[in-house]
Amino acid sequence: MCKPSPLTGDEGSLRRHDFGSHLAFRGFNGRWAHGHAAGDFFCGVAAVSETVVEEAAARKQTLREELTARRKAMTPDIIDTRGLKVQSRFLAAPYYQKARTVALYAPIRGEVPTRDILIAALQDDKIVCYPLSHVHGRILSFRAIKSESELEPGRLGVREPSNSSDLIPVDQIDLFVVPGLGFTRDGKRLGRGGGYYDATLRAASQRSRRVGLAFNDQVVQVLPTTADDVDMDLIVTESESLRGLYRDWDFLDT
Repeated sequence: MCKPSPLTGDEGSLRRHDFGSHLAFRGFNGRWAHGHAAGDFFCGVAAVSETVVEEAAARKQTLREELTARRKAMTPDIIDTRGLKVQSRFLAAPYYQKARTVALYAPIRGEVPTRDILIAALQDDKIVCYPLSHVHGRILSFRAIKSESELEPGRLGVREPSNSSDLIPVDQIDLFVVPGLGFTRDGKRLGRGGGYYDATLRAASQRSRRVGLAFNDQVVQVLPTTADDVDMDLIVTESESLRGLYRDWDFLDT
């Protein structure tokens, strides 16, 4: 059962006034709601909020289907050719150059390849780690590797480090390289819907940074978002680098 919210002050455009034992609320339309009407008003707000969330989820699912279809239309040759350009542009980014510990992903289903980044990072003496398929809660666990041969098919068929590799705490990762189905030019990201990367990035150190890798076809004008979605600092495609949050790349000095 929906009840009036016990507001103790201003919250947005909602107002609470106490007339003796009687409560009155001023709503978004500027009208007063009294007693049970106040309760009805907040029930309405809750219903609207729930509707908004449901509509956003539906729009996300529609976009996932459209963007998945775009990726499936790309041939392996196109993915490899464009992927080389994305990786080259990423390796020139200050975020990569400043980072000491980099979290990569093993690509699946037409995602941007990361092999060149792995090879370069190992040559640059960086710590490189990959997520594991065994998840406790919603936060990903990462293990470091020292060569590509240490990656093997995991529980979900995605390549991941063997159990003998060193675990890397999430709060020790400087730079997260993040896959996605879609991105906007200002850093919004659409994943596959599990929410694992969003939860992991929220649990990471405040000094960490995140870069999304994408093909041009994955960049869209607008994405429906919720409070749980985490923005990227930078999105790198085969033709340009898009500034999202674009926080200071001297993050290791902060």
